[in-house]
Amino acid sequence: MLLALFVCIFFHPMKVLGDNGDSPRPLTLHSAFETALEKNPMMLQAQASTQKASAQVNRAISAFLPKVNLEFGYSHSDNPVMVFSNKLNQADFTPSDFDVTRLNNPDYRDNWQYRIVMQQPIFNQGREYIGYKTSRLAQNITDLAYRQIAQTVLYTVEQAYCQALLAEERVEVLRLAFKTASRHERLARKRYEAGLVLKSDLLSATVHKTKVERQLFKAESDFRIALAALNNAMGVDQGLKWRINPVDFETRQEHDLEHWIETAKRNRPEYFMAKKRVEIADYQHRQALFRFLPSLNLVGIYEGDRQNLAYFGGDSWTLMATVSMNVFNGFGDRASVSAASAERKKAAARLAQIGQQIELEVRQTFYRFETAKKQLKVARESVRQAKESQKILRNRYANGLALMVELLAADTSVKETMLEEAAARFDARLAWSDLRRKAGVLGHDILEKNRSKSAQR
Repeated sequence: MLLALFVCIFFHPMKVLGDNGDSPRPLTLHSAFETALEKNPMMLQAQASTQKASAQVNRAISAFLPKVNLEFGYSHSDNPVMVFSNKLNQADFTPSDFDVTRLNNPDYRDNWQYRIVMQQPIFNQGREYIGYKTSRLAQNITDLAYRQIAQTVLYTVEQAYCQALLAEERVEVLRLAFKTASRHERLARKRYEAGLVLKSDLLSATVHKTKVERQLFKAESDFRIALAALNNAMGVDQGLKWRINPVDFETRQEHDLEHWIETAKRNRPEYFMAKKRVEIADYQHRQALFRFLPSLNLVGIYEGDRQNLAYFGGDSWTLMATVSMNVFNGFGDRASVSAASAERKKAAARLAQIGQQIELEVRQTFYRFETAKKQLKVARESVRQAKESQKILRNRYANGLALMVELLAADTSVKETMLEEAAARFDARLAWSDLRRKAGVLGHDILEKNRSKSAQR
């Protein structure tokens, strides 16, 4: 038993530390999306907003239900009117109480009173109905805002994910360039020691190697920064280390511009949010018109009065209907109608503006995506040509037919074109993701899946 306790105390924590230490854990883009939807602070705020909107709908529904209040009161007075009414309410009035002297100069009297007041709204210038409808529309807007924020978060995560991948690839490219520079330095040293080249060739190769090494150090630092940015986008500890799974940077799509514009009109949350705001403005205009109508409520009161807590006293019931009619309000209601009408026109104009803005954004992103694909094709051809030139110059230098400066220039060209090709792939992938975001379909599947899970909970 002592041995088992020793093993549990000392070896088990070491195992845990080993699992959670510096060893990177695998990470896919899909799992990064799921983590962000669960832990990103912007998503947590959006979830809280949807919960608040749901609670506000329930509060609007409660306006249709009766209101019941329990009221308590105590009075101690010799006011003739209060003493007279308290005796009546307490069912303690006698013929002797009609004596004028007692009526004018009553003794102090206590009254313990409790009331149960119930009010049932029937129609209050449409406030209950309009409040319910606008709260449901506000809830719809909040749900659409959640989707908009989610797409922004997913795009940010994908951007950070791809940036980390390309930062890692930049490290690999510079490591390869450093190996090549080291190999060329050894070749230059060997030829210098054999008396085949000047010392300037060896110095040039050494300087080139040092330059690439400095670039490699910076690239490794940039990779760590990219990982921290990815963790920040997901909403997790920025010190976590990942083994990032590659993603397909190839973007194949056969749809034209008109398809993406129509898709955006059917899916962009901002467009539907603007539509809901137009509907809210319509209801607010209707509310302004309803202010000219009367209000009707039913009220029921049960009241008990007693002189002391041990005394039974009297009780009573009251049922009544109250009607309130707005006869004149200094033309304020008419001004409210004009203001609501102007707000409705403003919301309609805002909807048209957002529709135009969405179309412009889709066009811009589509053109950027087409340009990014062309640039990627050119960058890949440049890499192929640079590597071919490097191969030729390496053989020529080995045979004494080329200068070290030419070989180093070829090395630099290969390194730069490979980095440019990686950046072009990054731009093409992000342009593709941004196009889907501007069309309102980025992360559609994972958002629907996440919504289904939330509904089941």
